[in-house]
Amino acid sequence: MLTRHSMAYLIVFIVGAVAGSIQVAWMPGVPAHGRYHASDSDYLQEDLLGVSLRPGPSAPTADHPAWQAICGVYQKISAMFDLSGMTLWNIATPVMLGINLCLFLLLTRNLGFDRAQGLGLTVLLLSTGATVNWSLVLETHVLAPTSLLLAALILSDRRMVPRIWNHPSPWILSVYGLAIALAGSITITNAMLVVFAVLPAGLIRRLRPAPLAKRTIERIPILITAGLVSVGILAFVHLTGWYLIQDPKMAQFLAVANERHYLPYMMGSWWESVLAVAWVAPPLDQYIGYHDDTWFLLRRNFSTMPAFLSGLLVFTLTVCSIRFASSRGMFIPIFVVFGIALHSVYGRSESFLFAANYAWATVISIGILGRAVIPNHLCRGTLAISSVLFVVNLAIWKHGIDWIIENGYLLPDP
Repeated sequence: MLTRHSMAYLIVFIVGAVAGSIQVAWMPGVPAHGRYHASDSDYLQEDLLGVSLRPGPSAPTADHPAWQAICGVYQKISAMFDLSGMTLWNIATPVMLGINLCLFLLLTRNLGFDRAQGLGLTVLLLSTGATVNWSLVLETHVLAPTSLLLAALILSDRRMVPRIWNHPSPWILSVYGLAIALAGSITITNAMLVVFAVLPAGLIRRLRPAPLAKRTIERIPILITAGLVSVGILAFVHLTGWYLIQDPKMAQFLAVANERHYLPYMMGSWWESVLAVAWVAPPLDQYIGYHDDTWFLLRRNFSTMPAFLSGLLVFTLTVCSIRFASSRGMFIPIFVVFGIALHSVYGRSESFLFAANYAWATVISIGILGRAVIPNHLCRGTLAISSVLFVVNLAIWKHGIDWIIENGYLLPDP
């Protein structure tokens, strides 16, 4: 018999799966060129279907440690069940959305939110521009929230945190290394989520630089040891991917550093970085530029201003939440601050591509702030904001689909 606790997770999973299924059913195809997200979705589809072993020089995806393994598993399972083309991907997308929402709800409970507050925050995550737009583009970042949520669940567990920093056993170090590997498995820079766990929360809140630096330095050997464990895990995952795809030239899994060739194409300004945490999606037809000449730029006009302003507001509230975050949850808002800093110098013009990486963290952060400021109204407040966001983002998403069809930005059937 299902308990009230398990029933909540079942309902959340069903809601996510149904929402994802509707997105996939309405999606007429994947944009032939990622004007919206700079996603290289044509290269990605070829990789998943085994048409090419590695994408072209402009696509960063094969540099991510787990991507080849994902492609190999995708091809094997598709062949095993006689699923052609992107059938498996379209099945997996709704399931992944349901799983991510369940993981998010579990994370809220780990951080001390009650069931009603957790459900309200989960609905808020579902209504953000990042979640509503996941199905538009075939991108490895669809999987990023899963890996980041799993890593955050490990680090927010009340039994793990004191054991990591107080004479950790080999088992605890291995679990910490697993968290680092999970966070960095899709995009290496996401491993910073776990790195920020070394920062002692109490000393940050009290603004004591000298003790903060001393305590952080004392924890670095533990971080390095766990980091070496994560390197071994990621290397094994990459080797598995190489075996499944049987690429005669196995690239080093840390070849993600080769993405530096993007730097000359950073046409945007630091202002675009707020799109990485925007809760309102930018309109699809307001992007200009092409992948092979200038890069992608978002016009600054009345229709794009809600996206920019939502990102700035979310970032501001996230920074404010650091003061109220517990030692088990402070690494989450700090990760968001790092994301803005990163995108202010790198990946500026396609920052919204990475919104799925940070959306869950911004919702948690603002939930922490709301629990401290308006604890009795947090649930109702999140539901009210969710209703507005969902209507706005759904309208933007539908407009984007119409724009894709009108302009013929569709991949041919495989």
